Amino acid sequence: MQLKKLTPGEITQVVEKIRRRYEEYIFKYFKSRSLKSAFEDRYMQAIKAGVDISSFLMAEISAVEELIRREVEKITSGIGQAEPKKESFSAKVDRMLEERLQRIRRYPQASFHKDADEELKRLLGAMSELEQKRWEDMCRALGDTAYSRYSVTMVNLETKLRELASLGSDGAPASLSRYIYHLNLFPRNYQALDREEKQYILEAAFFLHDVNEILERALTNYPQLEEKAREALSEVKTYLQGIIEDFRLKDLKRKK
Repeated sequence: MQLKKLTPGEITQVVEKIRRRYEEYIFKYFKSRSLKSAFEDRYMQAIKAGVDISSFLMAEISAVEELIRREVEKITSGIGQAEPKKESFSAKVDRMLEERLQRIRRYPQASFHKDADEELKRLLGAMSELEQKRWEDMCRALGDTAYSRYSVTMVNLETKLRELASLGSDGAPASLSRYIYHLNLFPRNYQALDREEKQYILEAAFFLHDVNEILERALTNYPQLEEKAREALSEVKTYLQGIIEDFRLKDLKRKK
C-alpha cells in the first residue's frame, strides 16, 4: 500500500510534531539535545537528496515514538504491577514535567528571539532581575567586608554579570550573541545552538555558585554586620539558591 503524500502544510505540522516529541523525550528522560540535532541534520539531508519526505517523516515519527516507548517500558518494568490503582508512570512524568515548567515560569521571560529555548529565556530573565533589582543592595550590604564593590573579586563578578545579564539593543546580553547569530541562520546548525545554550547555562551556573559562596562567607565571617545588611545578604542568597534549584544547576560548580 502506497503512503499518501503529505501536503506542504502537513509536512510543516509533522516536522513540528517530531521536534516537540524530541523536546519532550530530552526533557523528561534527561537525554542529550544532540538527538534533536541529529533529526534536524537527517531532515536537511533528506531534502537535499530529494527523497520522499512523506515516507521519511513517517519513519522519523515511528523512531521517536519507539524511543519514548522503550524509555517508559524500561522504567515501568522496574516498578512492577503491585499497585495498579496508583498514578501511572506516564501521568507521573507529565506531572513532574509540568511542575518543573511552573518552577521556571516564576521568573520573567526575556524576549530576545521568538525561537529561543524557553528555559534559556527564563534563566536570562532571572539573571537580569538579579542585576537590575538585587545587585546594588547586595553590594551595599557587603561594603564593610573584604568583598566590597571595589575589591578585585567583586569587580570581576560584576563584569561577568554584565556579560550574562545586561540586555543590549537586541534584548540579549553579549554572552548570547553567538546563540542569536545561529538562530538567525538558515538552515540552522542545531549542534551549534545546543553548544551555545549549554555554554550560557554553564557560565551562569558558575557565576551563581561563586556569588552564593561569597554570601555564605560574609554571613559566617562577619557576625558584626548590621541586621539590615545581614537581611539583605540573606535575601539575595535565597534568590540565588532558588535559581540554582529551579534550573537544576546544583552540580554545575567550578572545579576547585
